Amino acid sequence: MPSDDNQWLPPGEILTTPSGGLERTVRLEPSSRWFSGHFDECAVVPGVAILAFVAETVTRQGKRDGRSPVVSGFYKVRFRRLAFPEERLRISVEPMPPGPDAELSFHVTCDGESVAQGVLKVKDIGAKGPASGKGDERTVERAQDQDC
Repeated sequence: MPSDDNQWLPPGEILTTPSGGLERTVRLEPSSRWFSGHFDECAVVPGVAILAFVAETVTRQGKRDGRSPVVSGFYKVRFRRLAFPEERLRISVEPMPPGPDAELSFHVTCDGESVAQGVLKVKDIGAKGPASGKGDERTVERAQDQDC
């Protein structure tokens, strides 16, 4: 995942909540590359940028915690409102459990209004121990059926 100096992702301190969740505030300058061609007359933050901020928050903090998290996908994502240049987006992600696999709910807000929410799937590729049981068992069954 991106390093701290990635030109696509804004810097921002990641805070750990008392429950172990993550919170971060990001703000995109009007000159950000995210706005190039994403609409000249009325720039908006692309949805993919918001998802990148969520994923980057989890992977960056995970690495600081000595883990090796990899975001493998998102689901149940709902975009509730547009976000514009210079607005402050607050990213909140629930805590990463100790096991290697997780499905973490996230919520992005701006001035108390919901911007986006959903769930991201994370795998700690450096973790040892049993999986949380939230994997796709059909994948295993298909592999066994094919004598892999």
